[in-house]
Amino acid sequence: MTGVPDLAPTPERPGVHVAKPARDVPAHGSYACCCGASGRAQGDDDVRDLVAEWIDHRNTCPHR
Repeated sequence: MTGVPDLAPTPERPGVHVAKPARDVPAHGSYACCCGASGRAQGDDDVRDLVAEWIDHRNTCPHR
C-alpha cells in the first residue's frame, strides 16, 4: 500500500492544510510560514479560526 505524502506545511513549504475526511469527523488543519510562524487546530470551529489566523498572518507577514 502506498502512503499519502505528508501534506503538512513547513517553513520550507509554507501554506495551510485543512482536512475533513467525513461529515461526522472533526476537521483538522495546520499552517506554517517561511518566517517561522505556525499553528495547528482540531475541530471545525477551531480550524475555521485557524484559517482566519493564517489569512491575517499572510496579509501582514513581512517575509511573504
